[in-house]
Amino acid sequence: TQRLLSGDYIKSFPSAHLSHDLTSNLKARLSWSTSFGRPPLNNALPNETISETNQTLTVNNPSLLPQNAATWDATLEYYFEPVGTLSLGWFNKTIEDYIVSGTNAGTIATGNDNGFNGEYAGFTRLTSANAGTAFVQGWELSYQQQLTFLPGLLRGLAVSANYTLLSTHGDFGGTVTRSTNQVGGFIPRTANASLSWRHRGFGTRVLVNYTGPHLQTYSAASLGRNLYRFERIITTLGFSYQLRPAVTLTCDIDNLFNESQRRYRGIPDQMQSTSLTASTVSFGLTGRF
Repeated sequence: TQRLLSGDYIKSFPSAHLSHDLTSNLKARLSWSTSFGRPPLNNALPNETISETNQTLTVNNPSLLPQNAATWDATLEYYFEPVGTLSLGWFNKTIEDYIVSGTNAGTIATGNDNGFNGEYAGFTRLTSANAGTAFVQGWELSYQQQLTFLPGLLRGLAVSANYTLLSTHGDFGGTVTRSTNQVGGFIPRTANASLSWRHRGFGTRVLVNYTGPHLQTYSAASLGRNLYRFERIITTLGFSYQLRPAVTLTCDIDNLFNESQRRYRGIPDQMQSTSLTASTVSFGLTGRF
């Protein structure tokens, strides 16, 4: 069976940015910007996935348009000695042509001319579609500082941390508004914290990343098929040594404690998968010329 789908688009992305020094240490920023995100490349492949158990046929959609976003950002930044910043930011994003996977595209008809050589009659046809609008609002708190006021070897310490809180909703082109837990691809809570230390040519760093539980894939056909991820904490340990002024040797250990990635469908008791991604050790050599 041959099916031909095509699409094209031309876009412009204006933006405006303002900043003002409230005091010598306090700066305010305000910006409005536009952007877009292309559909995942796998949608360009003419692929079909069959589920005999669920009686569904999932068909890729190469005609998907990009998601278009308009974003407002407002930030207050405070700079202090020695070498540190504290910032609080608010943002609001409106995403049009939001891409929703698992959209019900109807039931496959009977007969040899049903588009599938007479097979899969009565199956539900699922696809991805540009469905409605999604709205994202959030806050971000960030802090970083070089602890050069500490005595002795501790002067080489530096700390940083940030925390992001999101709330989302969307109509997806229908009459029902979906809440934060029903807009796929957005993580309501994330956080990062790092502690680094440098002395002469040696350096080390510990980075901890927290990703809260969130919806990975929204299923318009059945809310019970929504794919969620459990929360995850990843720790990275890194070392570096400056062999000479222009050459540095590095070693990084990702996922230090072998944290798994767990997913479930609909409710936490309905496990979908557990991915065991063991620690990864990477060596590198960097140079400046």
